[in-house]
Amino acid sequence: MTDPRRIIFLCGEAEGEAFREHVETLAPGFETQWVSTVSSLDFTTRQASERTRLISFLTDVIVPEDIINRLGLVPYNVHPGSPEYPGAHGLSFAIYEGSHNFGITAHEMATKVDTGAIVLVDRFSLPQDAHLLSFGNEVYARAVAVVDMVIRHCLETDDPMPHRHERWAPPQCTWARLNTLMSSAQYLTPNDRDRLERACGPHLERYQRAQRRHG
Repeated sequence: MTDPRRIIFLCGEAEGEAFREHVETLAPGFETQWVSTVSSLDFTTRQASERTRLISFLTDVIVPEDIINRLGLVPYNVHPGSPEYPGAHGLSFAIYEGSHNFGITAHEMATKVDTGAIVLVDRFSLPQDAHLLSFGNEVYARAVAVVDMVIRHCLETDDPMPHRHERWAPPQCTWARLNTLMSSAQYLTPNDRDRLERACGPHLERYQRAQRRHG
């Protein structure tokens, strides 16, 4: 008997339930499950069939190599950033750097974060007055559209998605770099500080409160 096909979603609770309902609408009876932590993913995949697919959506959970290796089908991650912004908080860096474009990237999951082969890129204009909070809603909506394309592919076939002729930029978006940027706020010109406030939003507020508590 052929192993049943299954998709495991690594994501938040609201997204996990929404994705399961979406799959049931597209392919009634298709087996799905969602998890939000490494421990639950580890447990779920220990008895995974050769036809198990993992799709990670807007999560900072890093999947260990041994879990990736036990999956029978190529796993995918949907990253909130274009290939020019691998790592964390890409939108913050794009806003602060005055980028004219941003995007969503779907890629094969690899042991090292945001290094896997790229399979989809949705690029769109980034307004020059963009704010992390308000434009974050646009990024989220675009990410949902991209993961929908990944889901539809995975429902139709076990084959991997075709690779795009896109390459990741060198790693640059990290919490450490963001903290360094926020620590420079008091030394910036008014224009640069405005860009920093738009780029970091509540992150900057929390950082400054923490600095005052420990000052």
